Amino acid sequence: MRYSAQHKEETRRKILDAAARRFRAQGYDGLGIDGLAQAAGVTNGAFYGNFASKADAYREVVVAGLDALEEGIAQFQRESGDDWIAVLADFYFSPPKIDCAENACALPSFAPEAARAPIATRAAFEAALLRVKDRLEAGLDGDDADARAWRMLALFAGGVTLARAVPDAELSRHIAAIARETVTALAQPKTEQPR
Repeated sequence: MRYSAQHKEETRRKILDAAARRFRAQGYDGLGIDGLAQAAGVTNGAFYGNFASKADAYREVVVAGLDALEEGIAQFQRESGDDWIAVLADFYFSPPKIDCAENACALPSFAPEAARAPIATRAAFEAALLRVKDRLEAGLDGDDADARAWRMLALFAGGVTLARAVPDAELSRHIAAIARETVTALAQPKTEQPR
């Protein structure tokens, strides 16, 4: 039976949506093709009809996740005025974003895994990460905007990772609060940052 192009695209989207949630929650090695297909409600054959391998699906999920982060940053820049960084940081380090790995941001979810991934995935991660950095930088003033954007990304990834890694809820909130405060302080160019 031949399926329409629309049906094939819907199946592909279901697989990518399920894979995004499962890879975030369980990591790349946490499940195989059977688990991905089952999470998407499709057969293994449907999976292989859309992706050559689990690595190919993972690469697409990583890029889509970082693209969503870039668009999210752009939305905060458009809608939150001069305080967009503080509003973004409040959202990013909020308990719902830290406590639910399945719906978490791609940056802390995929960066550790991307470091161990095949070169094609690492290159795709790098290209998408550079777009995210450029989006952050575009909203910053000062000659040190590039460095501040990289610092923010490091805090987003590291802050959430550390806050998520500890079982003590109070410590987790403390880590998130410090990361949020530091990201917000980076809104100002170096000459204006408090010492």
